[in-house]
Amino acid sequence: MRSLPQWFRDERVKLKGYSLRGKLKYIWQYYRLWIIGIGFVVGFITYALWNYVTVPGDIHFYAIFSNTYAQLGQGSDFYNGFVEAAGYDLSAGVVEIDCASYCKPSGRVTGNTYYEKLISMLDAGVDDIWVAEAEDIIAVGEGGRLMDLNGEGAAALKERYGDRFIYCTPLDESYSDQPVPVGIDLSGTTLTGEYSAYPNGAVLGVNAYTKRLDQVIVFLDYLFAREG
Repeated sequence: MRSLPQWFRDERVKLKGYSLRGKLKYIWQYYRLWIIGIGFVVGFITYALWNYVTVPGDIHFYAIFSNTYAQLGQGSDFYNGFVEAAGYDLSAGVVEIDCASYCKPSGRVTGNTYYEKLISMLDAGVDDIWVAEAEDIIAVGEGGRLMDLNGEGAAALKERYGDRFIYCTPLDESYSDQPVPVGIDLSGTTLTGEYSAYPNGAVLGVNAYTKRLDQVIVFLDYLFAREG
């Protein structure tokens, strides 16, 4: 196996006879996945540091919305309405609604930096919920990254929204060989109606690692305009 210095020397020899355009083409052809991956890591670290330095220390609620161009983030009517309804103090903590997520986990995701960011956020327990179309929620739910809504910790959520559960069969059969609920159908909410964010329907998945399940219920009540 070649050492790193030897690898660099070999690559320099290969590129020596190429024009600048040829060198760029060669590098992109053979190392684009590395470039994309490194770019994502650098971007994610920069984003994390920016948040650490500039936003309040506590998070009231964190949501990711995939594949929508509706205005739902900070400053929008949707965002302001939710913050007001929930009674959050934005000087004490942050409410993040991230709509810059464009990926289809039910399809091809190789090299998709939005997908890598989504999975990183789920695995790190940063976001509380993820909203997408049903097939994508199911694809990620099968891998165990979304909360099993039949669990004891989700009892209050099940009592309130159990009739809207969306199911998938886990890939890990040692966990269950029967379908488990990993999403909540959002048909009839402001997202599929008033804001037209998901005209073809949407499902909400709860991060398996969230510590703010009570705020997930607050958010759902806002979507369905229910009283507490």
